[in-house]
Amino acid sequence: MNAAAILLSLLFGTALVMTIALTVAWQHFGRQRYVLTWTASYAVGMLQWIANAGGFFLKSPALYILTGIGLIVSGSLLAVGVRQRSGRPLRLMAFILPGAVVILAMALAIGPASSQLMQGFIIPVYVGLLLAVSAISLLPRDRRITPPELAFFAALVAFVMVQFTLAASAILIHGPESGKDLYRLIFSIFTPTIYVANAVTAVLVVAGDLAQQLRRQMRHDPLTEVLNRRGLDDAADQAIALARRHKRPLALVVCDLDGFKALNDNHGHIAGDQALRSFARLLTSALRRGDVVGRMGGDEFGLLLLDTDAHAAAEVMERVRAEMPHLAVEQVPSPHLRASFGVAELMAEDTRLEDMVARADAALYEAKNLGRNRVAVWRAAA
Repeated sequence: MNAAAILLSLLFGTALVMTIALTVAWQHFGRQRYVLTWTASYAVGMLQWIANAGGFFLKSPALYILTGIGLIVSGSLLAVGVRQRSGRPLRLMAFILPGAVVILAMALAIGPASSQLMQGFIIPVYVGLLLAVSAISLLPRDRRITPPELAFFAALVAFVMVQFTLAASAILIHGPESGKDLYRLIFSIFTPTIYVANAVTAVLVVAGDLAQQLRRQMRHDPLTEVLNRRGLDDAADQAIALARRHKRPLALVVCDLDGFKALNDNHGHIAGDQALRSFARLLTSALRRGDVVGRMGGDEFGLLLLDTDAHAAAEVMERVRAEMPHLAVEQVPSPHLRASFGVAELMAEDTRLEDMVARADAALYEAKNLGRNRVAVWRAAA
């Protein structure tokens, strides 16, 4: 087996392994759309390397054209997947139209024009531009970049440099044979390493996203999408430590829906679930960035308000209470939802969330005993 066959076998094998790995990741771990798009990218890449081998060994212009099409489609799908993952606007025609123009130009360069310079220039430049777009789109806008993202970004940038180097070799070398030799040398030295690096780092990104998804599932309530009790405990540990370090107030609110059992009994659990989701959305919308909402169990929720004393927290909850009658529940024409709220403030002797919960619960029971649909502050905090 000669060097070209070994090289193309390695590239094909990498694309095959990535196609299988990403297919498994998509099927069993959340079916993220960008993972499916990357799967298609490597599947096309696998076919493209087969066409490349056929074109090289059979000297077939048609197979070289298929190789170029495969490179363009594979690169486009990679860029589309990155934009899908980042949540940025995706205009498919921005990929389809330039890709079609490049495919036409490539077909003319291989066929009627028979220009080796254009053959070696068009595809690397366009694929390099696609990978550059992918690298830029990978950078997050509202958070720090993760180590897997940084590794993938570096691999993409390296691939961009290789593609532009290939294009430069097609321009700078004037003798056709020497140009071919330099082009093949650059391709054989750098492409396998960079291609494998991109594949490995892409898998790391997918694995990192899956790990983040699992962490979120462990800390969040699937019905209301706020923190669950475990997540609330973790957030409380950080909030209490922060409040003590900076000597700032911290308030805890424990609240629940009045008459929730009757709503479930009279209208069914679907209506009850809708009421819980609506209540959770209202609580979340009432808080500032950095404040915390968690579902403690059943219809009971806990809220941590940073840099807020008990009385300020009570004012916020009064606004929430006033909005309760406007909540909509699809299964109930006129739900008339009400809620009661108990408020407690961090005290010097508190070391964990449970210390605050006991006082907030006492205030909540007071609100219930006074007729419900009201906000009560724990007396010692007043």
